[in-house]
Amino acid sequence: MVKKKKIVKYKKPLHINIGIVVFAVILIYFCVYLFSYLTAKHIAVYEVQKGQIAQTNIYTGLILRDETVVYADSAGSINYYIKEGDKAGKNDLVCSLDQKGTISEQISKAGLDGTKLDKKSLSAIENSIETYIAECSDMTFYNVYSFKNSIDSQVQEALYLDALESLTDQTQKAVKNQTFAFENSPTDGVVAFYTDGYEEITGETFKNSMFDPSSYSKNNLKNSEKVSNGQALYKLSTSEDWEILVPIDDEMAKNLKDEEYVTVTFRKDGTTATPSMKMKDYDGQQYLILSFNSSMVRFISDRYVELEIGTNHKSGLKIPNTSIVEKEFYVIPKTYLTYGDDDSQPGVLKVNSKKGKSSVEFISTDLYYETETSYYIDETDLQSGDVIQKEGSSDQYTLQKTAKLKGVYNINKGYAVFKQIDILSKNEEYSILKTGTSYGLSLYDHIALNGNEISEGELIN
Repeated sequence: MVKKKKIVKYKKPLHINIGIVVFAVILIYFCVYLFSYLTAKHIAVYEVQKGQIAQTNIYTGLILRDETVVYADSAGSINYYIKEGDKAGKNDLVCSLDQKGTISEQISKAGLDGTKLDKKSLSAIENSIETYIAECSDMTFYNVYSFKNSIDSQVQEALYLDALESLTDQTQKAVKNQTFAFENSPTDGVVAFYTDGYEEITGETFKNSMFDPSSYSKNNLKNSEKVSNGQALYKLSTSEDWEILVPIDDEMAKNLKDEEYVTVTFRKDGTTATPSMKMKDYDGQQYLILSFNSSMVRFISDRYVELEIGTNHKSGLKIPNTSIVEKEFYVIPKTYLTYGDDDSQPGVLKVNSKKGKSSVEFISTDLYYETETSYYIDETDLQSGDVIQKEGSSDQYTLQKTAKLKGVYNINKGYAVFKQIDILSKNEEYSILKTGTSYGLSLYDHIALNGNEISEGELIN
């Protein structure tokens, strides 16, 4: 009989796939990191930079110019041959008066037919349009309707002049019969077609009661198709020297008292100028008088103008206002500050009383600000009512007085540390800080962009 053999099952050795293990470890690490990232508080960081800001104030000013009103010396229908803002030379034709009205009617009809423009006039209009397009920007696009009116006036001016030339025989006869008159400019000047009662006002004759932009109105002279003897036809501004009178408050007057020039930005077109300035009191109201010697023509149609006046230019460390917080500190006399065994860590000697016996304990603290007599220290390890003792003396001081400091959270070391700041100037978005302060910030420090989202000592991920 055949003896049965015992069969032992062979166990295969365990083979570990290193690749799978490595992948699993990486996957676990990634999941933990992702979970930590999603659940952690994320603090936006801002790097402190140098910068400057100017406090900008918006004002309304009254424009005063050398203006001469030209009046009609006869009655009749009127036609204009120059547009507002153009400069007329002495004896240049500005308008005509027709007592009977027949020639004026023909000229007016010709002004409605743009097909009769000659090549020279068309070329001039095309150049005006091309110049406007080349200079057009977001800041000047609002002027498109003003530009349209200017082109309309330029077209009408060209058509009127062409019509007038074609009617030479009739106009000569009418002039001879004293029923038609050419009104030429008596002197050089920029032409405007409105009156408002301010033409003869100067900085010497101005009164505070005259400044009233809310009720201001002007008389448009071109609205009249017919004029009577002695009626205003147009006016001439004869000098590039002009002024803007701006009522200001006492604070603004104080800021500008030592200035000779000031930078202004006209809200009408965004342009900037630096006129000379002086201040004058009119009936108890301080006025800033801005003197210009160019660009008068840009505002020939305006009496009141809005402008921004930049003052209080300050340079220093520039930080966003969102980073600024307030924190409360204990205020202690300087004589109560001491140092630890290594003479490097500042602190105070806190008095502890137990079972009728007193002892002192050194409590380290950071210094956040100082005056001539006091230090500002943190509240972390101290409480109101705690008693501290002067080193080498029995004099004691009870912690009660507190004060608030403005500052930001410095996160250079990976955790939040309050730093006191000294604000020189600020606007709606940024503040300018004094540099070189003992307990403040330095250039390129990293701070929390939103100071209210972090607290002292908090770790930054």
